[in-house]
Amino acid sequence: MKTRIISGIVMGVIVAAVIAAGLLWNPIVITVAIALITMGAVYELLHNAAGIKDKASWIGACVFSFLFIITTDRSLQDKIYSAIPYSADTIISQSTKFYNYWANAFSALVILYFVFAAIMILKNHSDFTLAHIVSLVGLPVPYAYAFSCLGAVINHADGIYYLLLLLNFSSVCDMGAYFVGSAIGKHKLCPNISPKKTVEGAIGGIISSIIVTVILALCFGKSIWLPLVLTIPLCILGMIGDLFASAIKRSVGLKDYSNLIPGHGGILDRVDSIIMIVPLMYVLISFGVL
Repeated sequence: MKTRIISGIVMGVIVAAVIAAGLLWNPIVITVAIALITMGAVYELLHNAAGIKDKASWIGACVFSFLFIITTDRSLQDKIYSAIPYSADTIISQSTKFYNYWANAFSALVILYFVFAAIMILKNHSDFTLAHIVSLVGLPVPYAYAFSCLGAVINHADGIYYLLLLLNFSSVCDMGAYFVGSAIGKHKLCPNISPKKTVEGAIGGIISSIIVTVILALCFGKSIWLPLVLTIPLCILGMIGDLFASAIKRSVGLKDYSNLIPGHGGILDRVDSIIMIVPLMYVLISFGVL
């Protein structure tokens, strides 16, 4: 427990420093940090969980995930666009062309990754099982997309508020579920995947998040009702993400995705619920719902 607490404090300080540097100096700092984290997560998925030992395969997937995060960062796109000299009478048309070209380049990146994955599968066809093939082709893109949404949420004008909400729906809910479940939990939530999780704990975690949602809304001067209504489904979504990550580990006999963070496991052990919640949060924020 001591190791877990110390690691948690160190991890919290590093995350806070990165976010502060990004918000106060340059948002690219946050983007690069998330891109590096995404590479680590993809490595854990492909090498540790899926068991892909071919270095070219998982290195290529990690590089792709890094480029995915970089190319989807709007602040970087805006900086590059602003550095290109345009005449005043063509600024609108040039802007449209620039972002269209960027979108096409991103599409090309995804297509190239699928071509790369196909080549790696053909190269290792005698060693690759169906699980290897599906993991290499299917996992890096959705996980990279989820992490790119995390960067967009943090770099939002109200990024601190949304980040705290995200941590509320994931970490606060998880901690509440742990303490309530340990105290009064009797009915197993999903015993074949995560034997320690209970229905009582899940309810306690959601109630904990509801309380914190109200506090955050009041502290930041935001409307209470919409975040309050969304707390329950987003907390449930986070629990689904946690159980999904546990199901992958259990299917391959892993306790943790890695031992990168002493007492906590790997990157995916810490963000399993976050990466399930954040894409939906990003959509809700984009449409002004949240």
